Amino acid sequence: MAKSKTMCSGCRDDYYNHSEKDGCWMFANAEIVTRVRVGTWEPPPYAKRPKTCLSCYSPDGYALIEINDPRAVRVK
Repeated sequence: MAKSKTMCSGCRDDYYNHSEKDGCWMFANAEIVTRVRVGTWEPPPYAKRPKTCLSCYSPDGYALIEINDPRAVRVK
């Protein structure tokens, strides 16, 4: 899977892709990673399926944690 700016949808910094000539400055160095998306109101453990996103992706109200984080429980 190749990275694209469509992967920025929902990120708090996505507005730079629409308002700035060069787009978001973090996109150039971003890597595709697999993370678990959890709400800031949710207590651990987090039993959710991991999702593929950009390493710089930062949605409002959510935290993205590594899949090998001890708080993330593998869902089959």
